[in-house]
Amino acid sequence: MKKSILIISLISMLTSVLIAGDLRVNIVNGTTKSTGHADNITLMDLTTGMTPVSSKTNVDGTITFSDVEAGGQTRYLIQVQYDGVSYTESFVPTLDVNAWEKTVTVYQRSEQVSELKISIPYFAVFASGDQLYIQKRLIIENQSDPPVTYMASPGVVPVHIPEDITQLETLTFKSGSMPLKTAPIDTDKGQMLPNPVKPGISEIDMAYFVPYHSSGTMLSEEMFFDIDHFHVYTMPTSLNIKIDGLVKESEENGWMTYALEHVKSGSMMNFEISGEGISETQAQAQSGQESGGIVIENRLPVSTELFISGVLIMSIMIALFISITQQSADLKQESIDMLKNQRKVLLKKYVEMKASSEDMAAQDKVLHQLYSVYKTLDRIK
Repeated sequence: MKKSILIISLISMLTSVLIAGDLRVNIVNGTTKSTGHADNITLMDLTTGMTPVSSKTNVDGTITFSDVEAGGQTRYLIQVQYDGVSYTESFVPTLDVNAWEKTVTVYQRSEQVSELKISIPYFAVFASGDQLYIQKRLIIENQSDPPVTYMASPGVVPVHIPEDITQLETLTFKSGSMPLKTAPIDTDKGQMLPNPVKPGISEIDMAYFVPYHSSGTMLSEEMFFDIDHFHVYTMPTSLNIKIDGLVKESEENGWMTYALEHVKSGSMMNFEISGEGISETQAQAQSGQESGGIVIENRLPVSTELFISGVLIMSIMIALFISITQQSADLKQESIDMLKNQRKVLLKKYVEMKASSEDMAAQDKVLHQLYSVYKTLDRIK
């Protein structure tokens, strides 16, 4: 056993073999619980930067992509377009077979929005100099039954971004695993996001700067949905913030935590904020503290980086934003774990085949798959 592993390890340093197989994609309509339709379906290679490998139009039920390569660090994205909405599934081909199957679920589209549950897990206010830095997240849960995707022109999700912002730092919409940049559309009813709201949970993250005067500033937030409960976080803790119904809860890691209950749709909340913001010296001192949790997706401008980015690395809750860097690290670890499992399965299979003197061609195929696994592990560890 040890000798076989040693031989394979040595050969893997010199050889890397790709295999190819067939990928069958099944399309299911989650609303009707029946066979689904795709206006367009595309297989994309994520290892080369979302490169289209193959594409088909007007697909009913099932389609097969041939000669799909497996091995190395190959990862794919299956993108299905149906009724103006894009549905995606990731696909990582295993190396012990040469035929794979994935299912992509699509949904009927509805322009009549109902059965949405909205929550605000945090609303963070950071004061420094003559600016307030605001970070907030909205959680949207589509509870439609039967499940449908809500989508209309220009959009179905209203958002509030103050008119006096000096910079919109971040605005992303996440439905699935990856947050995507988005932009609001001005309408006679306010600003709307064009993103479809699929069944399940979606997240909106935004961050922006507004002018601040320590003698007193009004920060507005328009509510478009009934909110049962949400938290407001302020820094520094000496910052004064007032609004009817705001209750102080705790102080932790340099942040003061407040709570608001039962905010009604259509109300305009006006926070009265005053007090000196944090200085650059204080920010640099706090950034050296070990705490960790909040990770900003995008670096802030150089003029504010020293006194904001360091402070916001501290934890007030589970990360306000999931960084692209962290996503990459998680993806890498998932790949390593997957490859280790494949290595274990293939090694066992290869040893059993050797012991039973099975067909040499079959043994070679398994050996080639092992080469690829070992080579890939060497490359990404």
